[in-house]
Order: sequence, then C-alpha cells, then structure tokens
Amino acid sequence: MYRLILMRHAKSSWKYPELSDHERPLKKRGRKASVKIAKELIRLEWVPDKLYSSDSVRTKETWKRMSKYIRNVETEYSYDFYHSKPKKIMKSIPDNLECETIMILGHNPGCADFLAHLCSEWHRMPTAATALLTVNDPNESWKVKGNWNLEELLLPREL
Repeated sequence: MYRLILMRHAKSSWKYPELSDHERPLKKRGRKASVKIAKELIRLEWVPDKLYSSDSVRTKETWKRMSKYIRNVETEYSYDFYHSKPKKIMKSIPDNLECETIMILGHNPGCADFLAHLCSEWHRMPTAATALLTVNDPNESWKVKGNWNLEELLLPREL
C-alpha cells in the first residue's frame, strides 16, 4: 500500500432525537459534501481499492453517496471504526495490505488523532474532511508512526 485516504463522515442530522448516535443519518449538506468529495477524488485520481468504514448510518450513507461515482471498491463495515482511537483503528486493519490505495471512513476525534499519528502533524478534521496521504518508506509497516506524508486535505466547503 502506498496511498491512504482518511475521511471523516459527512455532516449528520440531529433532526431525529429518538435515534441513537449510531443511527443518525446525513443531513442535506452532508449528502452534497459526500458527492463533492467523491468527484474530487476521481478528478485527482485518488480512488481507493479497499474501504474500511464504521458501520454507523452516517458513514454508510456517506459511502453510499460516494459509491455512485466511485465504483468497484471492496468495502468492509465494522463497529471497530465507530468512534475509535488510532490503536483500535490499526488493530482493525491487516498489517499487509494487497492494494495500492485504502480508504478509512470514520468519526472524530478518531480521524484527527489517527491523522496526527500517521503524519506526526495535527490537523482539524471537520465533517467530510478527507486527508490524502502517501507513504514515506514502503518497506516499513504502514502502521509506523510518522511514516506518512499529508499530500492534501480536502474540505468540501473549499471545493
């Protein structure tokens, strides 16, 4: 693996107070942002081979909207990515990945903390923020702290 896409889910709705946090859907702004990010990833030729995602409604809906544009991506949903810290995220993904680009779709503060772990820099990760990273040393484990360069941080409001 040489490239990693780390994305926080798009903006979710608080319209339904009876729903648990895990069940909250996207709001209109989030649905639009998902499409913007998908189109930008295609334009930049940063299309994932494999997606690891939280199984929350809002992450699934984020990917469902994106996958209308980005197709043929092997997808794995797991509760292990729901509000997880970097250590848990790393434990949930195999050490040896047989693909060029993976994508992780999750929540904050886990996404911002995981980005800081990967590239040794802290960046704000608002909803639908998407970090594009390249590996420094492909001979090292992809999980080694600081072994990634942040190439670009996509923010829907700037697209």
